[in-house]
Amino acid sequence: MLEPEDILKLNVLIATSIAIRIDTYKLTVVGLNAQFKEQTIVLKPSGNSEAYLKQVKKLLVTQVLGAMGGYPSYLKRWSRMGQVESSNLTSLLKLGEVEAVVAVSNAINLDEGLLKLTWWCATNTDSQAEIGRFLLTKPFVLKTQTGRDIAQYLLEFLPFVTDIEQLIETTSLVLQERLIEQQDKDRLWQQGQRKTAFLVGFVERMQGNLPNEFNLSPPNYKHADLHIINNQQTQLFLTTLAHILKKINQEYVLYRALEVLGQYMSHQAISRQNTIVKITTQISDLSFTADYEQAPLEARLLLAGVSEQLVVSTISAHNLTGSAIRKKLANVLEPIQDALKVLTTL
Repeated sequence: MLEPEDILKLNVLIATSIAIRIDTYKLTVVGLNAQFKEQTIVLKPSGNSEAYLKQVKKLLVTQVLGAMGGYPSYLKRWSRMGQVESSNLTSLLKLGEVEAVVAVSNAINLDEGLLKLTWWCATNTDSQAEIGRFLLTKPFVLKTQTGRDIAQYLLEFLPFVTDIEQLIETTSLVLQERLIEQQDKDRLWQQGQRKTAFLVGFVERMQGNLPNEFNLSPPNYKHADLHIINNQQTQLFLTTLAHILKKINQEYVLYRALEVLGQYMSHQAISRQNTIVKITTQISDLSFTADYEQAPLEARLLLAGVSEQLVVSTISAHNLTGSAIRKKLANVLEPIQDALKVLTTL
């Protein structure tokens, strides 16, 4: 049971707050009023603190939503699917429940006012980075100060991210528009020379604006299907992908690198295939000729058929990790690397 003093304070907090969060480590409940000033209640459980926090959340749900028995189960299913009704959004931010904040962060009709409240509610929770990533997928957020605050937090949180997919996704998200300073981008780029997951974020997000540290000079191919190669940014893109693939030791880095490479080099006459042989057969059937540019043309068309389909079944079947990925998939990676070498001037 909740202490009477805590019940009284919580009811006052509910009545005077537009958003509420719970710090489970400090055993505090913090409310934010309409003037964006915080009010803090230090809980005083007489028994098990975890059980006490459940009672606090039950009180919040009962008072805010009129729902008995705790956080509504349907929100747990829908919170990551953007299916929460707009009429519920403000109320959900008064529950002190992280899943409710996730639900709001995924809502399709989020506005700038709710954005600020959502990010405030996410602060100091175990899901703050996850909620930040959800919010940075919304175009309007990128033009706000809150969006820049979120990007800065995610940038500072990056050294603690161990999941490779999250590392790539976070890098890609913070590189959007003007969310972070150029010096931060430069630092991420340098870190990527050692940890290539960062570079995947760059080639996914900054195509056409990659750092030109190599001062590459583009070639001057005449064939129409090779004109895409005739610019400095494509040279940087392909050189970066070659660097990533040379150091492959993680499956998700490989999947996303191959996907972005195939998308960038896509060609209307080439479809993606699950083997290199099928891609080269497609090229042979086309009977494209380019006189002295035949080798670059075939390399360009090969890359157009590249995707994760080439490697995912082998990696899954053999549970490949680390350097074993490069060894087992040499028959796939070497032709791609050879094609990249043909097309790059470095």
